[in-house]
Amino acid sequence: RALRPLDLDTFLLSYEQIYAKGKNIPGTALFFLKALDVIPPYIVHCTIRSNIIYERNILISIVRTDEPFGNICRHKTDVGTGLEFFQISAGYMSVLDIEKQLKEHGISEKVIFYGIEDIETRNPIWKLFALIKKLTPNFVQFNKLPATKLQGVMTRVEM
Repeated sequence: RALRPLDLDTFLLSYEQIYAKGKNIPGTALFFLKALDVIPPYIVHCTIRSNIIYERNILISIVRTDEPFGNICRHKTDVGTGLEFFQISAGYMSVLDIEKQLKEHGISEKVIFYGIEDIETRNPIWKLFALIKKLTPNFVQFNKLPATKLQGVMTRVEM
């Protein structure tokens, strides 16, 4: 069965059940996603299917704005038990120091999870897209996150 994104409400039902078991890993985990209302497949796989839930789990979204400069951080701590949102809205010319933003809000992570898609296809156009995607610097390389804390989770997409 293919992994697919979940809406936040559906994710929260399963997340709360697993978190309530009390077998949570000590520390704070960061999970990067595009939008806070849709939970990507790699987070579903890590938390729901693999039961990798930390005492404190923070979903982080970085949104680029139409303004050239300026950073605004929004930290919501009451999403679920041990679950928080952290959103950084940054101007399209702003250079982000994500670690600094997190430290300013009292967030000290133990591990950082991010998703990678591997495209499997026979279609030549999708193969070209997959090649371009592999050659393009990924999110982690672009934002210079600490390599010792990174955990990439690969999801194979068949097209």
